[in-house]
Amino acid sequence: MTSTTTGTASRQEAVLAALAAGVLGPAYDPAVPGRMLEILGRTASRRDRDRLLRVLAALDSRAGALALTGRPAPMSGRPAAAAEAAVRRWAEGRLPQRRLADALAPVALLAAYAWPGPARDATGYPGPLGPAPDVPRRLAPLRPDGDEELACDVVVVGSGAGGGVVAAELARAGLDVVVLEKGGYAAERDFSHQEGDAYRDLYLYALTLTTDDLACRILAGSTLGGGTVVNYTTSFATPPAVLAEWAAVSGVDAFVSGEVAASLEAVAGRLGVTEDESRPGVRDQLMERGLERLGWHAAPLPRNVRGCAQDAGCGWCGFGCRLGAKQSTLVTYLEEAAAAGARLVVGADARRVLVEPSGGGQRAGRATGVEALADGGHRLVVRASAVVAAAGAIETPALLLRSGLGGQVGRNLRLHPGTAAMGVFAEPVRFWEGTLQARYSAELRRRLGPYAPMFETAPVHPGTAAAALPWRSAADHRALMERSANLSLVGVLCRDAGAGRVLVDRDGSPRVHWRLDPADEARMAAGLAAAGQVLAAAGAGEVFSLQRRRPAFRPGAPAAHQAWAEATRRAGFGGGRAALFSYHQMGSCRIGADPASSAVGPDHASHEVDRLYVADSSLFPTASGVNPMLSVMALAHRAAGQLTARLG
Repeated sequence: MTSTTTGTASRQEAVLAALAAGVLGPAYDPAVPGRMLEILGRTASRRDRDRLLRVLAALDSRAGALALTGRPAPMSGRPAAAAEAAVRRWAEGRLPQRRLADALAPVALLAAYAWPGPARDATGYPGPLGPAPDVPRRLAPLRPDGDEELACDVVVVGSGAGGGVVAAELARAGLDVVVLEKGGYAAERDFSHQEGDAYRDLYLYALTLTTDDLACRILAGSTLGGGTVVNYTTSFATPPAVLAEWAAVSGVDAFVSGEVAASLEAVAGRLGVTEDESRPGVRDQLMERGLERLGWHAAPLPRNVRGCAQDAGCGWCGFGCRLGAKQSTLVTYLEEAAAAGARLVVGADARRVLVEPSGGGQRAGRATGVEALADGGHRLVVRASAVVAAAGAIETPALLLRSGLGGQVGRNLRLHPGTAAMGVFAEPVRFWEGTLQARYSAELRRRLGPYAPMFETAPVHPGTAAAALPWRSAADHRALMERSANLSLVGVLCRDAGAGRVLVDRDGSPRVHWRLDPADEARMAAGLAAAGQVLAAAGAGEVFSLQRRRPAFRPGAPAAHQAWAEATRRAGFGGGRAALFSYHQMGSCRIGADPASSAVGPDHASHEVDRLYVADSSLFPTASGVNPMLSVMALAHRAAGQLTARLG
């Protein structure tokens, strides 16, 4: 590193230190600015990262500080109170200033609360419950340490719900398979359950990926086993009504012929999907109590677990299941694939599909392999007779776009945007504890139709809580975090009808363009209002939303809920007005008979390139409306059958 680079980083860290002190107040920790720089270094878009770093440099100049804060004093020299005032003005200001607050404040909060330190210690959060078990790793994936070239029958990009299943099925059929995983390999002994480290090691772009307006944070797995390692084990079969809708939209008869249903049954059986291991923790008990008092639907969640402890420690299984009870592809399909001879490669970022130009015909060429960037900048080339893209609904379209495909690739993206109503309870809840997800409610869907939200809970650890809870001032946010052991939630999982798009920047990084559709926003408002009723019925002393203004009410006051529901509706949810999260991305390489409205055909093959297939959530014709893991696995199971028939 040159002295100039070192000096620039030092100045950036000094500005971040001043801003973090303003955002955090007494919760400030000297380790925070360095962590902030590390987090920013993991963002998907180099363009956005460089733009933000330029803003930091400007803030440390007299002219830049004057333009951005109204005062010519460089930010690095300002006291915490002055920095806090600047961030508050940004948060309450016009769109460019709000975006600056939205870009920096959550990073400071995550950097403070997701690791041990004074901020986290004040929440009552205990950190990991003991050390990881001393058990052997059961897989031995390859990690290239130099330029390398491999050859196989099929190369599969991605190892999660789609890639893991398709790899195992193809390997069992006798095909030579190579699986490329962008992330690393972590097994039970490696799951530290340290929140910040888990986001860095197990999640796509270390949890920094958002829509391009910063309005919705996108969570996806990036480790061997993909999202199945970090998801919440919820295993809904695709509802029959959704399968019928998918058949109508796509023109693919397999959705209603029984073919996909047979695949759903096959993968559910392999994963041991059951409702018998869904003992609710306190937050699920509270949601269930509220639902029952209102006379609303509540039911156990089906889960892919075998021998789950269903205890307090299960709340950490979003950072990997130490018991191996979660039936991720890591402990099921990938083990079977490896046993059948498949080669698993980690730390391999697939950059493009190798395409041999066609001499004519409908397709532009034929896929002949994949070029990947391995750890250390090494080049990995895998030559193959066929390529399966199964990297998820963000990375699969990005890969295909970098490879020169167009048409419908990247379009029709759905995110299942979620928000939550929060309740403050007299008794401790410790909403980071307990079975990951054990109860759900389809009450609104039964009343309002198939695109109405569902209710679920999820474990909430301090880093995520800090970034999600509205920041109005350092003292206000700190006081809220100090009450976090008494908070609970009812999550509002929306089935979005509006569509977004995955694009790529000049350097090939994915960019997610998505806006909350007005009809989806209205349904989200109805869902939040109803979630507030559930918390009030459960006994919450105060209920509030995750909107920027944080509207709240105290149950029992006349017309309090009605006034709150109207206030939350008026406050709005799009454009950064509320904390939104996407745990499920889908639809960006839609399957269908018509190339004008789909990216791949009924046989999972690309409309544009021969021998290129897709087998992940990007296939969905519309949003699934339920947690999508089982749907993804079923489509991957079907895709493997299609490939085996063609290649076997």
